Amino acid sequence: MEQQLKNINTLPALTWNHLGVNRSVFLAQRPQAKTAAPQISAAFQQVETGMGREAEDFAVQNCTVSHSIEAEENTEYTDTTSMRYALTGETPVVDVTLIHAHAGSRVTVLQSYTAGDDTACFHGGLTKIIADAGAKVRLVQVQLLNGGSRSFNDVGVQLAENAQVEVVQAELGAARAFAGCLALLEGYRSRFDADTIYFGDEARKLDLNYVARHTGKKTVSEMHAAGALLGKSDKIYRGTIDFIRGASRSEGHEAEETLLFSPQARNRTVPLILCSEEDVQGQHAATIGKINAQRLFYLQSRGLTEPQAKQLMIEAQFAPVIEKVPDEALQQEMKAYLGRRMQLD
Repeated sequence: MEQQLKNINTLPALTWNHLGVNRSVFLAQRPQAKTAAPQISAAFQQVETGMGREAEDFAVQNCTVSHSIEAEENTEYTDTTSMRYALTGETPVVDVTLIHAHAGSRVTVLQSYTAGDDTACFHGGLTKIIADAGAKVRLVQVQLLNGGSRSFNDVGVQLAENAQVEVVQAELGAARAFAGCLALLEGYRSRFDADTIYFGDEARKLDLNYVARHTGKKTVSEMHAAGALLGKSDKIYRGTIDFIRGASRSEGHEAEETLLFSPQARNRTVPLILCSEEDVQGQHAATIGKINAQRLFYLQSRGLTEPQAKQLMIEAQFAPVIEKVPDEALQQEMKAYLGRRMQLD
């Protein structure tokens, strides 16, 4: 059974409706086999997410698998906590993950989503992170579903004093790929980093929403995205830095770089800075460029086919993020996946 989620990835400050970027609609699939979601404490209930309440409620009510991760105080976990999901049309996955990094802890969590066969599948994910004082968390999400699938990844982060959280997302697959992340930097000198890569081809639709909300003093956010659009793909990227009164001497930077390989691809970018505090620094930038014909010719003159040359350019664009995936085999799988998609273009 399908369920329409109507208020997804809502822009924090609305603009003209005719631009089509204020919010989106996502058609979710309700799985038949469900399991009880983890007990969500009052603290986790307070953590807002990037995609919004509808996506969060859907994940909790239709959960098929759940994880609760507790990183003990002043403990560094050298091994990555990995969750790997192989989806099929008959086994949709709706996963709910709660990560609580206690004071001074260090933890890395990897979530990967692949298609177990060629059937269209569905994935919905909700991940919430609470980082206590001085904690460091790295969350890596890799989505490599097939071209007939639908997927969403919804993330919420809350940071205490001197906490650091890094969210790495690779949205490379699925026909409909939605993702969102909201980070609340309420602790003094807390820091949030988001690194995102996305790939669109054929008639694929990508919808992304990232919000860094600064309430604490001397907080820092860095949000970077890089993508490639081919065919008739359609992408919306919203990047918002929100300085709340009291977040003095805070800094926020947001940048996106998109390669356009097709005149029929549609790219929409909404960089946004909201500010109710004077003593802050905020910067945003968006670079949208067509493929460099001379560079492409040079690569082909060295014996590469056009798809191979394009793949090389995309891999160079994505390399800094792919290298952050804490699994070499998965890194190679990502590159191979891109190669297959390029051959189909």
